[in-house]
Amino acid sequence: MNPLAPILALALISPANQPSRGADQSFLGIFAETSVMKMAGMPAMPEIPDMPELPDLSDLKLPDGVKLPGGLKLPGGGAPAGMMIPGKPQRKLEVRLWSPGLAPADATAALAVPGGLKLGKKLDLALYRPKPEESAGGGSETPGGMAASFTIKRYWGSSPTVKPGQPEVITFDGLTAEQKAAFREQARQPNAARSYFYKPDWTTGYWPAGKAPAGIAKGAELEGHYVLASTYTGNVEIDVPAKVNFLDPIEFSAPDLAELPDLTAALGFRWKAVPNVLGYHMQVMGIQGKNTLIIWSSSEIKTAPGNTVDYMQMADVIKGVKETSMMAQDRVDVTVPADIFADCDMVFGTMVGFGPGAALPEGQPLPRVQTKSTVQLMLGGKLMKEGMKP
Repeated sequence: MNPLAPILALALISPANQPSRGADQSFLGIFAETSVMKMAGMPAMPEIPDMPELPDLSDLKLPDGVKLPGGLKLPGGGAPAGMMIPGKPQRKLEVRLWSPGLAPADATAALAVPGGLKLGKKLDLALYRPKPEESAGGGSETPGGMAASFTIKRYWGSSPTVKPGQPEVITFDGLTAEQKAAFREQARQPNAARSYFYKPDWTTGYWPAGKAPAGIAKGAELEGHYVLASTYTGNVEIDVPAKVNFLDPIEFSAPDLAELPDLTAALGFRWKAVPNVLGYHMQVMGIQGKNTLIIWSSSEIKTAPGNTVDYMQMADVIKGVKETSMMAQDRVDVTVPADIFADCDMVFGTMVGFGPGAALPEGQPLPRVQTKSTVQLMLGGKLMKEGMKP
């Protein structure tokens, strides 16, 4: 089975948080995230000082006969924006400009940013235009090597034991033709879907790109005036108030992730409340064998399968807290039922705290600023346990 199949299965049943309005409407998104990665069974690492900002070496001419290893790029030449170090919080800023139609070859877009962001005066956006063949039809009935019998089991709610009426079982054979078609499209374009807001015949402006800095400096703030100037899809300005800023990282006090947790027992999570968070959501997933994906959600009610890690608009988070599909801002614990992941080969999870943002009711493009704090968890499973044996 394709190792991406479980993730693609989620994409199949989880429509992306994509904006929708009139056919000619374009959208600007400014997204600020604080993220942490935790690996169970790995002792806490000593404090590592921040790496100094690397100089821009993208225009450096190497001596004759000297070549970089395949895939390696010099700083400033489009190299990845920093390496995720387990346990170390990282701030990220992403800009996306989505517009219908393919921008001309000479099109440009740039976002002027406030000085407090410590990223210079403006961010030059790179432009991504899908090629015609990237939206072509075709594909097998069960793409990505997924068996027709592939099964997803869904659980929900904080409880030491499985609640009555669970799990909900979804099989590939039981999906509608429309869902299967969406899955085939997702399977054909995994790289485009992960890298950009992918939509046939739309242009995506994006940052970071090219010579962008490797990370967001300590003490950087979102507050201030932002101005988008483009040659192909309009200009817009938006002000970000002081209350909208990078959130604190999510810090767990339980379980003790220095040890692999016992997946046959209830798994209790406890964390320090993050200031300014509007609501939280947690999801744990496990891969069992070749054909089964198990999902648990912190929602206290059964919801339609959906994207729970993407940025959510403030009104949707507040609504989710009210109906208990999201955890309230003062919530500091949740429990995963015992035994549902006991036979999984790999278990991993994500917790998201959604913060405040800023938006305008109209504009071309229509702008919004959103914040979140996330933690990625590697929680164990048979394969991880085997890999840690001496």
